[in-house]
Amino acid sequence: MRTVYIQASPQSGETECIFDQNAEEPTLTDNCIKVQIKACGLSAFNLEIFQELHMHRGKYPFGREISGIVVQVGSSVTSVKVGDEVVGVLPLDTECSGCADYCLIDEYNVIIKPSRVTFSEASACLLDGIRAYTALQYLARVSAGETILVLDAVNSTGNILIQLAQLWGVKVIATATNQEEKLHLERLKPELAHVIDLSGGKKNTLLNSCLEETGGLGIDVIIDSGVSMYPIEDDETTGSPVKTLSQKEKLLPNKHELISSLAVGGRWITSQHNLQLDPPDSKVLYLKGSSVSFLFESFWTMSCGQQGRYLHIVKDIVNKVANGTLKPNISTTVKLDKVCDVYKALSTKQIGKIMMET
Repeated sequence: MRTVYIQASPQSGETECIFDQNAEEPTLTDNCIKVQIKACGLSAFNLEIFQELHMHRGKYPFGREISGIVVQVGSSVTSVKVGDEVVGVLPLDTECSGCADYCLIDEYNVIIKPSRVTFSEASACLLDGIRAYTALQYLARVSAGETILVLDAVNSTGNILIQLAQLWGVKVIATATNQEEKLHLERLKPELAHVIDLSGGKKNTLLNSCLEETGGLGIDVIIDSGVSMYPIEDDETTGSPVKTLSQKEKLLPNKHELISSLAVGGRWITSQHNLQLDPPDSKVLYLKGSSVSFLFESFWTMSCGQQGRYLHIVKDIVNKVANGTLKPNISTTVKLDKVCDVYKALSTKQIGKIMMET
């Protein structure tokens, strides 16, 4: 069968996307089902997660958000049958790629796909929906009338975050780093409360805009996709740069500015796994009674104790797509043999979701 996998260089740590046309089909086990993959959502590959979890391999599976048709079931499977159209997320410890003709997945990691939802639509919202749901409901515990700031809102996760937040009666403020992003966000329906243009690179633009939009009260919930750990400006005492930042790092918000933008009792949901807080920042959080939570959506499949909540989230996301409440923003669709051509683009900032269809 055909499959795509990621190979990592042990010396440089750089990753390479490989398309294999002659891979062996996976062997079915008692509690697994074999799925003929019809669509798979593509996201940037994070080698560091596998290394931190000590999942060292020669070949890493690629693509986790799958939908397809069940073609074979294990002897102990009871919840699905051959011919069912299913949707699910492959766990981190899987040996199967989502970008393949077939994959094996545990029966308890899939749900039945509603007939009125296409395979691509179902896959496009999975990880992004789980991530957004986790941030808003389980970490931030948002309620109607609160104000939320979504950073990097044009990506696929930001798209779902905005829709869910508005559905639950939350006032949404988003950021844009260039004119194209700003125009995209301003065209969204329902309209956002405010779009903050950060393209000018001026100091404290984010903080001043947040305080102005909230009447000086600050933001109830901030959800980022990474923050800058270092100040961008030159050190005022020496006149020398504090640290040379890449262009990507320069677009990230500064952690001190985010903390200053929080309201009393505010919640900061961050994706910065190596976040370090200086004593002055910790003191500001303490005086505001604010909290910091780390967003890592894959924890749901790392413990069987969370299985019920996890499946509830997946079902709710797919049902919202079926009734039109959630609308995925699919920007590009590629065939299986063209996945490696778009692999590098997944690590760059982009509007919308890239999908694979067989």
